Amino acid sequence: MVKEVNMEAMKAYLKEDFTTGYMCSESVLDTLNKFYELGIGEEAIALSTGFPYGFGDGGNVCGGVAGATMAIGKVFGRTVKGDPAYQKCIDLVRELNDDVAEAYKTSICPELICDYEFATPERKTHCTNILYVIVESFAKIMERECGVKRV
Repeated sequence: MVKEVNMEAMKAYLKEDFTTGYMCSESVLDTLNKFYELGIGEEAIALSTGFPYGFGDGGNVCGGVAGATMAIGKVFGRTVKGDPAYQKCIDLVRELNDDVAEAYKTSICPELICDYEFATPERKTHCTNILYVIVESFAKIMERECGVKRV
């Protein structure tokens, strides 16, 4: 894992990912993997493909939150049954979710984009700003928990 992350470069990469073909969940997971050197393979990016629009357009949590949840799980999750480490992971995911809800009053995709026509540049810009909040929350967590500085 890295010792510091350039936030402006990370946000620029995220915006490029999101505006040139990846969806929210893929963009967030790809970006966090690249900038934090999480060691997540391409198959994990593929695993995140179904999360956008509230889990396959199902009206649930923002796909970007889901992608960041996967990244938190990579760093803080467990691989041994019964390992109590899951509680820390859950607490950190809750913190991330709460940060999004604090900024936007919700983390539910349809509620986040309800004021926008889906296929418009305005909705894409709105979602890009949400993704910035998500990676900023992740960065805050990583700085506090792992000492990865934000520059």
